[in-house]
Amino acid sequence: MRSATNRTPAASSTRPTNRKDRRRLDPHQPALFDSPVPPATPGTHPTTVYRLRVSPTPDGLRKALNLRYLNDNGFEPVPRFVADAPALLVHGSVPRPRAEWCDIIAGLTGEEVDLGYSSGGGALLLVVDERAYALAYGTLGRHMVDQEEIDRTFGVSFAVRALMPSDIRQVRRRMVGASGRVDRSFVPAGQPIWKYGIDKWGEIVGQVGGRTDNMRLSVCRLSGKPTRINGGDALHIHLCVEPGGLLADLREIERVCQEETPPADLEFITQIRPVPPSDPRVPRLRDILDERLALTDPPGLGLAVPGDLVGDIEHIRSYRIRVPKSGRGATLTGELDLPTILAHTNAALNGDRWDGLRTGTLTLYADASGNEEMQSSRLYRWITAEVAVGTSQLLLHEGNWYEIGERHRDFLRREIAEILARPSDITLPPWTVDIEDEDSYNRAAAGSDPGLVLLDKKLLRTAQHSRGIEACDLLGPGGELIHVKRAKSSSPLSHLFAQGIVSYEALRYQADARARFLDVVRQQPNGRNLGQDFRPSKVVYAIALGGSRQVTVDSLFTFAQVALYQAMKTLRNEGVDVEVIAIPPV
Repeated sequence: MRSATNRTPAASSTRPTNRKDRRRLDPHQPALFDSPVPPATPGTHPTTVYRLRVSPTPDGLRKALNLRYLNDNGFEPVPRFVADAPALLVHGSVPRPRAEWCDIIAGLTGEEVDLGYSSGGGALLLVVDERAYALAYGTLGRHMVDQEEIDRTFGVSFAVRALMPSDIRQVRRRMVGASGRVDRSFVPAGQPIWKYGIDKWGEIVGQVGGRTDNMRLSVCRLSGKPTRINGGDALHIHLCVEPGGLLADLREIERVCQEETPPADLEFITQIRPVPPSDPRVPRLRDILDERLALTDPPGLGLAVPGDLVGDIEHIRSYRIRVPKSGRGATLTGELDLPTILAHTNAALNGDRWDGLRTGTLTLYADASGNEEMQSSRLYRWITAEVAVGTSQLLLHEGNWYEIGERHRDFLRREIAEILARPSDITLPPWTVDIEDEDSYNRAAAGSDPGLVLLDKKLLRTAQHSRGIEACDLLGPGGELIHVKRAKSSSPLSHLFAQGIVSYEALRYQADARARFLDVVRQQPNGRNLGQDFRPSKVVYAIALGGSRQVTVDSLFTFAQVALYQAMKTLRNEGVDVEVIAIPPV
């Protein structure tokens, strides 16, 4: 292996000209929403800083290198010291004798263009006190670090403690359970975090940037003014170029992470964090899930519709379950619940249960006999779980783990308790033992009360919803949209709350949906003319839990609480009241 310190342009030119590195982008191509890098303050340089999840030793630093990448490119790490801190240095370049766009230009103009360029970079890994860091430079620096060994909470953790709260300039957030939707916002002049309209209970902030006025940092001290920082998986900041000053900057960054408290406006960002696959707790979480899947009534386990399938759930008439190594063949069922899934895991061997759900499939059909396939998804995405590991509360949602802070859970519980405590003018008859399903209950309720209009299974097919949506199960005497759900646990309620938003928005903003709705209401046995100016003003979630259980904060899964809060917030912003009522059992 050649040392990167001895490489020359001549030696590099022997690399094959047709080599492609798919992991690297053209360094001259700007990324969407990239903000301009401010000029460096003399004595500092813009640096990408990773905090590493390895032991703070030379062996730990070597473990954090992406050795496969280094070997492929002939880059060799060299032991060094930065002041008195042990370090590893690796650097090099990868030349491209001919840029990929040359052939395009030649084909368009007939003019032969033959230009190349070289991508380069370096990484400096070092130990400062009891922490290990990697500093990445240039286009290639970050590829030299094993991304599975970085602490992905580091950049955000520092930024929320160091940023000036009134000067947040860049935010990237992702909706929980919204099929991976990511929003990015960039305000060059900066503004308070609340102006970004972030849902504190349903969105994960993965990146936040702005300015810090921490005068203990070299860049602020030398310039005498605040400096730009951006925190995500890594921290982007100007660091001192002198050895002693660099170590002092890293120590100050660590001090802020350990000792400072985030401002009140930014604290919520730290309260819900995704857990990366490399987290050392993940193997234990898998073992706990595997153990629970052997039980007939496992604690903290539930079933929830993935966010991208909420719009289709009304059209599903049957499900086919396939779980490898379960000892059972594929089964077709008209009702999907947790016991049906557990029947495929209870008899499996230790270690095969969770893996079986990860590789198993759930196929959705539009007919009861399982012939009209709609789509198929991985079965594990339907499983929700709440697991305590040490002092941490971890949640599984759509196949991903999240860690929820205690303060966040307390705030959310208070909001949900307030929603559940509100009285309602809507009363529904008891769910008697002779009523088998929701369809039968809705018919019985409408038959016993002339003020209720039965709309269950009455689909509104529109330009936007070609398969149709249900406006509600029952229409109340005052035009209330009543959504009815019977559940053995709270886990299926997440999609119920989401459906309330979908139906309201269709009736409020889609003229064809509203016209069809008014027509359907007139045609029903208890139907009436609502008038062309009808707009929903109240959404009611009517819930019957198994046995004599009541809908309380304690009976709702955390992500069901999140879904209810999101529905309440969205509908209230539209001027719509939200109520939750219990259907009494008999």
